[in-house]
Amino acid sequence: MSIDIEAIVTAAVNSAAKAVKDTGPEVRDILSKIMQGHDAAIRSLAEMFADGEIDEETFKDEMNDEAKLLQADFLVIAVVSKAIAQKAVNTFRKALIDGITSAIKAAI
Repeated sequence: MSIDIEAIVTAAVNSAAKAVKDTGPEVRDILSKIMQGHDAAIRSLAEMFADGEIDEETFKDEMNDEAKLLQADFLVIAVVSKAIAQKAVNTFRKALIDGITSAIKAAI
């Protein structure tokens, strides 16, 4: 019995890629919302520094604080990315199993 594993794996990879293809906009939307939440603070700090209202050290300290807040918010992206990866793995596994099962049934 000959099974074209390469073709089955290629189909499984294509299925997994298709399953997560449309998640880019979801990640972009999350990033955009995160940045919207920090935009005013970052803009205000930049303007205050540019206008001489705060010195460079204060600006850097405040931006470091803002970066810590952003880092915490970006953990959401890690969770979403893990979910996307899991979706790809599940789709790949199903396509691989279904492909091999179908090939064996067709050969019998």
